[in-house]
Amino acid sequence: MGILLLVLTNLAFPFAALGVVGGFFFSARRNLLKNLWAELKERFGLEAAGQFPKGAVWLHCASVGEVSSMKETISRLKDFYKRPILVTTTTQAGKQTALKNPVIDAAALVPLDFYPSCKRFLRIAQPYRLFLVEREIWPNLLESAFQAGVPTALLNGRISRKSTRAYSWVRPLFKRVLGHLQFAALQTREDKARYKCLGMPTRKLFVCGNVKYDSLSDKPPHLDKVYRWLKELGWEQKMIFVLGSTHPQEEELLLRTAPDILRTGTKIIFAPRHLERMAEIENNLQRSGLHYARASREPFDKNTDILCVDEMGMLSSVYACATLCFVGGSIAPRGAHNLLEPAILSKTVLFGKYFYNTPITAHALLEEGGGVLVDEGNFKAKVLHLLADKAQLENMSAKARATALSFLGATNQIMEVVKHDEQRNT
Repeated sequence: MGILLLVLTNLAFPFAALGVVGGFFFSARRNLLKNLWAELKERFGLEAAGQFPKGAVWLHCASVGEVSSMKETISRLKDFYKRPILVTTTTQAGKQTALKNPVIDAAALVPLDFYPSCKRFLRIAQPYRLFLVEREIWPNLLESAFQAGVPTALLNGRISRKSTRAYSWVRPLFKRVLGHLQFAALQTREDKARYKCLGMPTRKLFVCGNVKYDSLSDKPPHLDKVYRWLKELGWEQKMIFVLGSTHPQEEELLLRTAPDILRTGTKIIFAPRHLERMAEIENNLQRSGLHYARASREPFDKNTDILCVDEMGMLSSVYACATLCFVGGSIAPRGAHNLLEPAILSKTVLFGKYFYNTPITAHALLEEGGGVLVDEGNFKAKVLHLLADKAQLENMSAKARATALSFLGATNQIMEVVKHDEQRNT
């Protein structure tokens, strides 16, 4: 039954592809097709022979986030296998990110999940083995790798409840292709249970945690620059409330509550999630009547009360100088951004109820006492209470760091599974 479903997906593929492309021509996003023809060779696995290093360890990542989070794992895999690294991605942005990593020897767009395309790519690349990352379970890619004798495995795997329900409608197909995996190194126990429901043997399932937490650092790269800002502003001895990765709804809340926070002598720094909104953000700051500055526009006025960080890559360094932190995308319904980024720096973390992208870390911070749940109604009261209680804030900050440290180590666990699997098969 599984092989029949695979055949049917390939028969339907040309019609589905035409429908998607045709839909783009009539959509507001049709400008994304401007590079379509330049990408066709890669999308159909039509690269020239010899374009990739033979016998490479091949990792397939979705996009920028996965390429970045796997950086340390990729380096460890290269050291272990002593082979070149080939990375494929679904997006151009992911490919460009991979090409910037000196550990990666070659990068390309992954072929479309169409058996002839995947088969030809494997014939050209001739990889030693294939690691799929996170959610990149592509049936034809797995089947063609199996037929070519290329061992496959899943690293840092995860799967949602919604996807599990959808895949269960074609369970014979997924039972077949998941059966080709040597193992799956998964993020959570829930992921393990869902893969088991889809037919993957328990003996192949390992819970290792999430490698993205291994990139957490308590030594931010731009502290000197932030300290220079604080000195220039005259904030060196001030309490500082930092709001990271904010969205419009959260910035509106900040501007409403800022006068009360500022009356405590606390200064405010916020870093918007999307800097392309700066014209809108500055307009809102001007209308608020508050004394503000933009980080990119030194020197600063000594009367500044709010600093807007409009430079990329500064957030962890700003968190490091905070008295108290709020992580955005959590009162605004965006699923919350990285809650452990301030926690690893021993900062108490405030966040809203919309933490569906990071439920495990959110619940851990709340349960261990390093995090505080806030909403639009209690935001001001919670902030003012914590700023006024130094002892409680210090105690909670220590708990936040301990919680963050408990999430480290996934890369080591994954490498143990990789080594054991390699030894078993040699």
